Amino acid sequence: MPMFVVLFWLVLFLLDRPSDIAKRFLLFFLGVALVNYTAHWIYFNHNYTAYRLIDSFWVFTSLAVYPIYYYYIRLLTVDSKTDWRWCWILAPALLLSLFSGVCYLLMSPAELDTLTHELLFYNRPPRSEHTLLVRLQAVRIFLFKVIFATEVLLTLYFGLRLVKEFNKKVKAFYSNVENRELSTIRQMLFFMVLTALISFISNLLGKNLFSGSTALLAIPSITHSIALFGVSYVGYRQQFTVRNLKEDQLQGESCEPPFESETMTGIEYDLLYSKLEILFEVDQIFKNPELRLTDVALELGTNRTYLSKLIHARRDMNFSDFVNEYRVRYAEGILTLPEYAHLTIDEVGLHSGFSGNSTFYRAFEKNYGMPPGKYRKQQV
Repeated sequence: MPMFVVLFWLVLFLLDRPSDIAKRFLLFFLGVALVNYTAHWIYFNHNYTAYRLIDSFWVFTSLAVYPIYYYYIRLLTVDSKTDWRWCWILAPALLLSLFSGVCYLLMSPAELDTLTHELLFYNRPPRSEHTLLVRLQAVRIFLFKVIFATEVLLTLYFGLRLVKEFNKKVKAFYSNVENRELSTIRQMLFFMVLTALISFISNLLGKNLFSGSTALLAIPSITHSIALFGVSYVGYRQQFTVRNLKEDQLQGESCEPPFESETMTGIEYDLLYSKLEILFEVDQIFKNPELRLTDVALELGTNRTYLSKLIHARRDMNFSDFVNEYRVRYAEGILTLPEYAHLTIDEVGLHSGFSGNSTFYRAFEKNYGMPPGKYRKQQV
């Protein structure tokens, strides 16, 4: 089943012909996964001869899929183009698969039978009477489990860290982060955790456990299929990446005054913050749903670096939270005034500068501890 899920998304991506580099890399990820699940299919059909030929490819694809997935996350959050220096993350997969392949080439038919029927399909421990090549393959199987478990944990840890840092950058630049950092990337991480957990358990138990039972085999088959479908679906719908963030930042920087390394004095900071308050409280610039840090910096005649530091120093928050605080405060005023009673809750959010209902509800509840609809009823 996972093989057909991967094949479905491969065809869909190929028909779509993505120009985005992250999506093209996800296509590569799916291609590697297809080879991996083809090897699984051969294994569980007990095609011993074919599996001997593809086992080393299975080793490579199994140990390559999580590093490739990590770099896909990196293309979403850090790298705007492929950095080939990161090819080293495939070194464990390549070296262990080459080690396996060389052992296979040197093994006699009798040794191949011993490896296949005792170690690969029935998970029996190596014995002293086994030949050196069979025992080396047993070492390879053990190393595979250790490396795979390590890769899963490292991918999860560093992947989460990359997305967390990316989300901070988005919140520091945009007032509207919807469809930029919270929804699709968080979904993608959920599926990454799910696939990591499933793969870790499957690797720990050993796939030979599932080969003799259709019912047991259905468990990893269904869960892997759901996880792969989720990863592919989220990746297919993902539109915003670090490339978009960098383009928006560069576009804004072209209008900014040059950055000066000298630190602002306290008086200069006070003056700049006073101008910032006037811009938000009097001019109500927060009503622009697509307000960006560079827009405010341009209005103040400063650059985004100074402005970001100012907001953090004076309010201990990022730009997105700073703007949304003014929007929520303005929305709260509308909800308490009788002349605005004809407006729906969604219209109140739009009048306050929120571009989406979910962002408005979330921000309002964060500040007032209840949804805006309930807050309005309490004021009546």
